[in-house]
Amino acid sequence: MKKHILIALLCLASWANAQQVEPVRYEVNRWNKEQGCHYQVLDETNGILAIETEKTDKDKRRLWNFACLDTTLYETRSDLIPLPDKLKYHDSGCDGRFAAFLFVNDGNKKASDSLDFLVVAFDRKENAYRTFWDKWPEKSVPLSVEVVDGTMMLAVNNKGGNGALLFYDLSSEEKRSVTPSSSASFVFFQTATFRKQHRFVVAVKEFENKRFVSTSFLVYSPTGNLQSSSRYANIPNAALGRMGFRFDESGNLIVIGTLERETGRKVKLEGLTENFDKESLGVVWIKCASSTPESRVYLFKDMPEIEYALTASDRVRVREERLKKKDKNITKGEIAFQFLTPRLTDFGDLTVFAAEAFMPYYHTEMRTGHGYYGYYGGYGSYPYTYTVFDGYDFFSEILLAFDRDGNLKWQQSVKFDNELTYDLFPHAAEGACYDELVVASPFRNKLRYTAFDANGLPLMGQQEEKLAPKHGADYVEDEYYAQITKWYGGRFLVFGSQIIQNSTQPKPRRTVFYLQKVQYE
Repeated sequence: MKKHILIALLCLASWANAQQVEPVRYEVNRWNKEQGCHYQVLDETNGILAIETEKTDKDKRRLWNFACLDTTLYETRSDLIPLPDKLKYHDSGCDGRFAAFLFVNDGNKKASDSLDFLVVAFDRKENAYRTFWDKWPEKSVPLSVEVVDGTMMLAVNNKGGNGALLFYDLSSEEKRSVTPSSSASFVFFQTATFRKQHRFVVAVKEFENKRFVSTSFLVYSPTGNLQSSSRYANIPNAALGRMGFRFDESGNLIVIGTLERETGRKVKLEGLTENFDKESLGVVWIKCASSTPESRVYLFKDMPEIEYALTASDRVRVREERLKKKDKNITKGEIAFQFLTPRLTDFGDLTVFAAEAFMPYYHTEMRTGHGYYGYYGGYGSYPYTYTVFDGYDFFSEILLAFDRDGNLKWQQSVKFDNELTYDLFPHAAEGACYDELVVASPFRNKLRYTAFDANGLPLMGQQEEKLAPKHGADYVEDEYYAQITKWYGGRFLVFGSQIIQNSTQPKPRRTVFYLQKVQYE
């Protein structure tokens, strides 16, 4: 079977009425670098794009355009909804019928004294939008939004630990607040939605005397009832970090997460969920069939192919360490990575764990300072140095395939040549397409991709295809935050911001937020 990425046109021959063939690309003009543009997939055929506009209404409320798009990224409806000024987009979720967008107060209470957050919900059945607002306890910090069966779950942490889960019925706006029972301080760390199982999953980090001791996994129904709870205790010098979730055929929660180096020191609970500084030494597979889950630990140093995922300098270091050790019984040195939040993909009978490894880069600069009377011997000069952050290098993506019993079947890695970025965001996506696992990443208006078979063997070298332009003479001058996500079947969705030059257009230079559909065949 010929394998390639088809990026360009989609002809809907199956539709009863003829459709004009158009590029599968949607653009929105950007008027500000901080302008909000956020896309939420509803299902295989629909999605919603929330766009912050320059306009305000007579009450000086910011107008947001909520545009519904079909599978060809054609705009089927557009609604302008006014939101109180200074509200910022935070997160969104959907369950097929409802899509919920959460906007939070940016801290300027003068802008909106009566509310802390506002939700814009679209009901596909009623084909209508509704908004509602609420306040949360003082000094609370929102984590994420999840939607299942018409219920929105909002996880809210307190700055000093603990917090609450807020369940909102999107039809009636009725609220239920749930606080997990725990003998220790805790922080809601990650959440997930499972539509088929009609469940929410919440990962809770637990602390005793501000020391991280364990992670609990809580499963809730859409009504806010706790259905199951499991607790994974930290092992010596290591703890569960970022993770992904799925349910097996028996309904047991499966967790696959990173095993991070843990010192046991006291930590500040503020901002814990946004901290990606810790290094991961391996991966943990966990099956929550009881209150004490079954687990398997896999260290990177024991994986034979892991060297290919390292940076060039780390590869040299590891090889030098091995050459110095004449005694083969000596334990191998650690191999560690800094990871973004991993993703799980069902691939036949396997579950593939994928995590993007990154490394922060710095350089040192020297400057000359000047003293004054009483310091540094008078008015003489003196040298000093300081460190400058250059950005994050996303240098590798690690793939680990597990069977239903948690056995590691194969390990692979993919390298994409990315530029340094000052922000942490996902650069790649994975999808099971037919009997192959496709890994893709956009960069400079091109899509890089490769594919693996069920045994983890590469089916091709890394390929590259140019994304189709909206106009034939378009030239991409610059690009920001290019990302990709799996949509449905063999389809992916690429999005980001671009500066485009085209001398044949009335406006030869335009800055846009774009969505582009790509199809794997």
